[in-house]
Amino acid sequence: MKQIKFPYLRYIVTPPTQKPAQYVYRPVIPIKLLLASRTITFDALVDSGADECTFPAWIAKTLGHNVYKGKKKIFSGIGGSVLAYQHKTYLGLSGIKFVTNIYYSHEWDDMPFGLLGQAGFFSHFDVYFDYREKLILLKY
Repeated sequence: MKQIKFPYLRYIVTPPTQKPAQYVYRPVIPIKLLLASRTITFDALVDSGADECTFPAWIAKTLGHNVYKGKKKIFSGIGGSVLAYQHKTYLGLSGIKFVTNIYYSHEWDDMPFGLLGQAGFFSHFDVYFDYREKLILLKY
């Protein structure tokens, strides 16, 4: 079995003027989204609590998807409900490429990263989180 390691990324959670600065570490990895000859590299949170893979709709549009032609799904959570559209998209990382269903919504266009969820991402890897060492390990 092969494996890929990624470090957790550090995010500042205090205003830049606040001293001392406070940070949080998150399991965020760079992922390539591909369709035909178009590719976008975007950060994505490896989210064991997410059912699906979700990304901003501007990515779908840039890749060439007609966002509103996808299968509709409503995502509900603490922040309310979001209407998203499913499209088959290739994901790539560290030389691995596979097609999966991704949900896109314009309501997520300001998100700094997408979500890699159970269906579509965890279904392709054994995923291990090591918070003490700040590492994500993907086995395939």
